[in-house]
Amino acid sequence: MLYPNPQIYPHLKAIFVHVPKAAGTSIERHLRQSDKDVVGGHTTALAFRGKFPNEFKSFYKFTVVRNPVDRFVSAYAYLRQMPLHPALNNEVVHECASVDEFVDKVQTTPDILKKLVHLLPQHQFVCGREGEILVDSVFRFEALEDGWKEICERVRIPHRPLAKLNPSREEHKPAVPSKGAAAFVEREYARDFEIFGYPK
Repeated sequence: MLYPNPQIYPHLKAIFVHVPKAAGTSIERHLRQSDKDVVGGHTTALAFRGKFPNEFKSFYKFTVVRNPVDRFVSAYAYLRQMPLHPALNNEVVHECASVDEFVDKVQTTPDILKKLVHLLPQHQFVCGREGEILVDSVFRFEALEDGWKEICERVRIPHRPLAKLNPSREEHKPAVPSKGAAAFVEREYARDFEIFGYPK
């Protein structure tokens, strides 16, 4: 999955793999060389490696991941608040008034998740075909303040506080899924819990 303006930063010799709903918009904006630069989308590590093989070998590659349950809730809230758009494919989310209702819908129509980029498993963005992590560093959303300091050091830019961009309105007070919905996320995203070390 290669987007038109991937997060590759030659001036920093860095590649950022932007997992949806894990502070990626804030990070990519800070790393641009100028405000006129356009970067975006959710290019996978595999796609970066295929399109930019030399840079992928030599550049510093990193990503940020998030607790799968929290990310699922945040992605649902984001897709629901955004206007209907073919690129987001969020019509089905607008039809569901709560996370639990959405989970019920997904369980009867499993292919829904495959059509929503923001809800694809995180390992699909970060890992190779055998499940191996392809980036040099994996930072956690939950400890991003420290992670961001390390990122700034690695790419040799002055550390500035990371502005919070593109949040869901519910980010500060997110909906809490029922135990059944949380259990569904734990099953559906079991590989993310395993690979990135999140406890269930």
